[in-house]
Amino acid sequence: MAGRIKLGLWGGNGGTLCDIDGHPIRLTKIVIRSGHVIDSLAYEYVQDGKTFSVGPWGGSGGTSTTIEFQPGEFLTAIDGSMGDFHGISDLVKSLSFSTNVRNYGPFGIAGETPFSIPIQSGRVVAFYGRSATYVNAIGIYLLPS
Repeated sequence: MAGRIKLGLWGGNGGTLCDIDGHPIRLTKIVIRSGHVIDSLAYEYVQDGKTFSVGPWGGSGGTSTTIEFQPGEFLTAIDGSMGDFHGISDLVKSLSFSTNVRNYGPFGIAGETPFSIPIQSGRVVAFYGRSATYVNAIGIYLLPS
């Protein structure tokens, strides 16, 4: 996909690779399930004037929260943490999303190893990762400005 930059992964090597083949230009919605960890992640993006749904990646546990971005709203940072849960190493245990409008989260419970993804320029247009029963790892697709 021309122009997009793939960054990450943050988390462990467990689970199955979850990725897209599209050419997203804008992230419009995130649906996250969380409890003690990030149970699953789903999202919607726009490509060629059409909206595409992705996921959910992960399991059905936890509480579901839907984040719908306003027109012109975009991610400026993603903060999270990794840790162990129920004998599984290096899961994504928590996530928070910051946009140019507001902050969302935290979701999950902070783990032992924090990570931060500040977006200096460009915008996050999609995610990829690894998942099984939970979200094992998360990465982003960045569309440069």
